Amino acid sequence: MPICRCSMISPYLKLAGALCLLLAANATLGESMPKGVCILPLANTDLRHCDLSGRKLIGVDLRGADLRGVNLSNADLSQTDLRGADLRKADLRWAKLIEARLSEADLSKSDMFHVVADGANLDEARLFKTNLFGALLNKVHAHNAEFTQAYMKDVELEGADLSGATLRRVNLLRMVAFGAIFRGADLSYSRMTGAAAAGADFTDARLVRAKLNGADLQDAQFAGADSKGADFSNARFDTTVDFSNVLNLPPTLRDRVPASPAR
Repeated sequence: MPICRCSMISPYLKLAGALCLLLAANATLGESMPKGVCILPLANTDLRHCDLSGRKLIGVDLRGADLRGVNLSNADLSQTDLRGADLRKADLRWAKLIEARLSEADLSKSDMFHVVADGANLDEARLFKTNLFGALLNKVHAHNAEFTQAYMKDVELEGADLSGATLRRVNLLRMVAFGAIFRGADLSYSRMTGAAAAGADFTDARLVRAKLNGADLQDAQFAGADSKGADFSNARFDTTVDFSNVLNLPPTLRDRVPASPAR
């Protein structure tokens, strides 16, 4: 890269000199992460030039790696350490991320179509506008993760823990979430039509204008949730559903909801 010789700039061209210094600083920042070797990818390296599709990278340490836009389709990343990695717009279609560590990773706008990530840790990960159609996320741990506007139709979240997660305007149509935990999660404006969510825990969750029509909500917990404008039409309940202290319970639901269980 050509060296910007700021010292040679005329003192009368202060603006040009300032620009030169800025460009030099940006060049230094851009080179702060070493270019990684694709055959043996390592942590804290720039791997944007690599094609890792179909690779078996089980248990590899890729913490903090720059994987923006990288092709990882059909790769096996089971138990791989991707904490803090940058995977924005990465191609992860059909990839395996079973028990992978992805806490604080950025997966925004990545393609995770039919990814298998059962048991993965996604605490505080960012999945803004991520495609998770048909993904298997059973028993994932995703405390405070960001899923805003993600596409999660037909996703499996059985036994998953998404406490405190943000799932605003997420398409969760027909999700399977038996026993899933959404404590304190924000599901405002999300579509959960036809969800299989028996035994799910929505305690203190925000369900403002969420669609739960036709969902199986037997034995679910909604204590303290905010259900302002939520759609529960044709949802299936039983006597064990807990709606105690629910805020803004829709009028159409009041006659259908069984009495809260005795404490």
